[in-house]
Amino acid sequence: MIVSGKKISSIVIAGFIVISMVWPGPACAVTWEERPLLAWEKRALEVFDVNNYDRVIAMAQEQTGDPNGNVPVFIYFSHAQKYYLEKNRASAAYYKQQYNMVINRLSGANLAVLTRLVVMPQTSWNAKINNSFIEAAFEKAGNELYLGAILFYLSNTAPEVAKGAVGGLCAILQNKREIVMNGGTLSQEDRAWMSDPTLLKLLIRKTGESISPLSGFMSKLPAVARKKVMGGPSLCLALIEDPALPLLREAAGMGNANAASTIQLVQDARGECLARYPNSTWYSATGR
Repeated sequence: MIVSGKKISSIVIAGFIVISMVWPGPACAVTWEERPLLAWEKRALEVFDVNNYDRVIAMAQEQTGDPNGNVPVFIYFSHAQKYYLEKNRASAAYYKQQYNMVINRLSGANLAVLTRLVVMPQTSWNAKINNSFIEAAFEKAGNELYLGAILFYLSNTAPEVAKGAVGGLCAILQNKREIVMNGGTLSQEDRAWMSDPTLLKLLIRKTGESISPLSGFMSKLPAVARKKVMGGPSLCLALIEDPALPLLREAAGMGNANAASTIQLVQDARGECLARYPNSTWYSATGR
C-alpha cells in the first residue's frame, strides 16, 4: 500500500503531539524573589521611615482593599512607635491588646512589609515582638505559594529574617519528605529546586556560621536527638538528603565542623527511608 505524503505528514505531526503530551519537558525553575509591594505599602513604608506614624495609620485606614493583609500590620507597628516614643496611652493599650489579633492573621503575604519594618533602626527596641511576628509569618508561609520568596529571604542580611526563612524552608521540605515517606515520588520541578547547587551551598554556608558545642559528639547521640540538636540549615539539608552529600563532604574537608555533623543527619534520613522502602531514592519511594 502506498501512503501519500499528506498522510505521512499527518502521522508525523500526530506523533509529535502525542510525544509532547507524555514526554516530560525541562523542569520549571523556581524564581528566587519576594512578592512586590503594592503602591500604598511602598508609600506607607516611606512615611513610617520618617517617623510620621499618625499619617501611616491614616493611610492604612483609608485602604478599601487589603489583599496582603498589611493594614493591621502598619497600624500595629505605628501604635507601637507612638507608645514607645510618645508614651501615648491609647497607643499603649492598642499595642498590648491587639498583639494576638495581629500575629494570628499573619501569613506569607505580609513578608515584604514585615521584613522591612523589623530591620528599621527605630523599631529595634521592639525586637522580641518583631521576631515573633517574623517567625509567625514565615511559619504560615511554609508552603508552595511562597517558596520563591522564602528562597529569596534566605540571603537576607538581617539574622532574624534569614532565620525565619530557614524555618519556612524546613516546613516546605518536610512536606516533600512526607511525600516520599508515604510512598510517593517528587515532581521534576521539586527535584530541580531541591538539588540546586546554589541552594545547597547557601545552606551549607549557613551551617558553618555557628558551631554547635555538640558537633564533635553527634555520632554518639541517637538519631532523634541529633535532629533536635542541629535543626535549622542542617535539618533542611537532611530533608533534601543525597544531593547535599558531595558538597557537605567538601565543606567538612575544609573545616566546617557542622557540615561533618550534618552528614550524619543526612545518613540518618537516608537510612530511615531505606528501612521503609529498600529501593527508594531521595526523591522517590519506588526508586523511579
